[in-house]
Amino acid sequence: MPDRRSLGQLTGLELDPSRPAVVVDRLTESFRLYHERPTGLKERLYRLSRSSYTEFNALEDVSFTVDHGESVAVIGHNGSGKSTLLRLLARILPPDQGTVVTNGRVASLLELGAGFHGDLTGRENIYLNGAILGLSRAEIGERFDEIVDFAGIRPLLDTAVRTYSSGLYVRLGFSIAVTVDPDILLVDEVLAVGDAEFQARSLARMRRFHDEGKTILLVSHDLDAVREMCDRAIVLEKGRISFDGDVEDGVDHYRQTIAGRATLPPTPAGRRGPVTIRDAVLNDARGGSAGQVAPSDQVVVRLALQAGRAVAACSIGVQVADESGRTLYAFVSSEQGIGVGPLAPGGTATVEVRMVAPRRAGEYTVTAFIGDATDGEVLAVAPTVSPLRVAATRRAAGNLDLAASAQVVEGPSTTVVAASTLHHDTTDASHRRS
Repeated sequence: MPDRRSLGQLTGLELDPSRPAVVVDRLTESFRLYHERPTGLKERLYRLSRSSYTEFNALEDVSFTVDHGESVAVIGHNGSGKSTLLRLLARILPPDQGTVVTNGRVASLLELGAGFHGDLTGRENIYLNGAILGLSRAEIGERFDEIVDFAGIRPLLDTAVRTYSSGLYVRLGFSIAVTVDPDILLVDEVLAVGDAEFQARSLARMRRFHDEGKTILLVSHDLDAVREMCDRAIVLEKGRISFDGDVEDGVDHYRQTIAGRATLPPTPAGRRGPVTIRDAVLNDARGGSAGQVAPSDQVVVRLALQAGRAVAACSIGVQVADESGRTLYAFVSSEQGIGVGPLAPGGTATVEVRMVAPRRAGEYTVTAFIGDATDGEVLAVAPTVSPLRVAATRRAAGNLDLAASAQVVEGPSTTVVAASTLHHDTTDASHRRS
């Protein structure tokens, strides 16, 4: 039977609702890592056929399908292949092996100012970027005021964009990308840039996209935004898919991966190094002392750091152990792309690590440490962090709190008093009668 799709549908530029939004099949993308870097043109030409290199697979045998209307988070460690995947979907890179098929108009926001010309004004770049995304001049004109107002750049509209701050760059780029009404939106980390008000508007616009049935692929280390925005998560590890499924399960899988990778070698408490921990406290979500909390309550480890010498970047780690000293969980900020620095000699910083208390009642030890962001070497360990006591609750019995709940889905329901309380009250009443 002949394929009766239009030319736009055959090329993937026009939406064909009968087919998935994105199909990735056995995708592999490799790069060459050269062992030596030539310093000049003559040396480059001389070494052209002699340079030694190692093949690095940024992505290896990756396959998945995204249906129309899905919001998919692509998460993983730095270097796991997330940004490479989005560049392949945006057709910035050609695949070495495998195929990538997109169905519908694609708008991508992968880098600050990607597609902008620094010497052109904001007005001129709007028309240039809109044309790149497939809009006619008339269509861009219809959307022009909406783009400018969303980005909030009207006073600088006729100024060269090379004078814009990085925040204005991403505001303008995001405004163009979401205003062209794409069928598929690719977003790579850029929502972390900009003020809180613009981030809130950007998330609101993406939520509206989701409600309108648009397809979103989001790369982000902000796990809260991932859980809020997405229904599904794809976790990449060393260029391969290690998980593909529900976003809550995906975030848990990623966190467990972090915990498995993060280890704290034995290091003398308070050891002197390039960075020291001046203070470490454990607070609850309201900023008070977290001496005792309920299961799954939020707790905050707050660290004050000081550099003894110049430090380019360091990471923050937290380790949680049970009463027997067995490590239950470990977190390192560099695994989420977050570091502290650069710090000048004597420079200070304050860092907060937020997490939830264990679900099982008991007493836990929370240890905070500073690591080298490059090789993971532990530079300092907090001398004292308050023990974390998780209070028992009456919600469940046994060694583990699985946070069970009940709901009457058919038939009448009523509020009752817990059986243990009823038994206690009845006993007291019998004593009074006697």
